[in-house]
Amino acid sequence: MNEAYNIAQQGGKHSGFYNEYTTRSNTEIQKGIDSINKQISEHEDKIRNPQKYISNFNNLDPRQQKALPQKWQSDIKRQIEQKTILEGILKERGQ
Repeated sequence: MNEAYNIAQQGGKHSGFYNEYTTRSNTEIQKGIDSINKQISEHEDKIRNPQKYISNFNNLDPRQQKALPQKWQSDIKRQIEQKTILEGILKERGQ
């Protein structure tokens, strides 16, 4: 499978997320994957165009201007891990 999936399955990082979705239908899991893909796209757009999402971005303290894209990148990393967990559940089910 994949590292994030294996870690979650063994009770590590994202294990609660894994446990939550193992009880869901394949359709619900696919909807989760689709939703995460949309979130990832939105966060990527936030990194490219922060002014579009935060009207006063250019007036923020430079430390905040630097921290927000880093936070969004961190969010993307988490979302990718969660997406791969969902894909792993489907793969394990033979989907």
